[in-house]
Amino acid sequence: MISMKTSYLYMTGWIACVSVCSLWGCASSPQAVGDAGITQAADGQVSGLVEVEGASYEEVFGAMREVIREYRFAINRVDGARGVITTYPKQTLGIGSPWDKEQTTIGQEFEDFANHQEREIRVQFEEGAQAGSVVRATIEVLVYRVHRPNWRVDSQSIRLSTHARSRDINGQIEPGSFREPIGQDQQLAHRLANEIHRKFGSESASE
Repeated sequence: MISMKTSYLYMTGWIACVSVCSLWGCASSPQAVGDAGITQAADGQVSGLVEVEGASYEEVFGAMREVIREYRFAINRVDGARGVITTYPKQTLGIGSPWDKEQTTIGQEFEDFANHQEREIRVQFEEGAQAGSVVRATIEVLVYRVHRPNWRVDSQSIRLSTHARSRDINGQIEPGSFREPIGQDQQLAHRLANEIHRKFGSESASE
């Protein structure tokens, strides 16, 4: 039977490991966020580029929706005429939810575990893709961190913890949380693009 001291040491080591890996994951995040909360690769090219030959626009569009659902994202907007697919925000617990497939590196696993983070996918097909011989699209995966300030932790039970709510200048209660864009998950965008290329037997245009 494990002693209380041993259990304490295990817990302390686990918390330290999570903290260090979380900081390492933050340090290895994409470059600074722009006005729209989107970053690009060092060479200026978006990593989630899809190029498919020998398939119709409808086939590639449908395959894109299928791949997004395979990653357990809920579809928000589907506009075939404008070539747009977007998803609702999806939270993951990193190492705490091994059934989620968003993370590419161990750093992301720990970062998502230590922070409340959400991802949204946006796919934009090029204009004229319906009539062209090559169907092109760009995949962007935006990452947001959810903040809940003024958290008052209960000393007896975490379930009894509350959040202090403040009022604005007009006396209205301010939201208890807010979302901050922290970058773009280019690695997930790259993997999604490769999934499409594999479905149609084409080489990855994002490599």
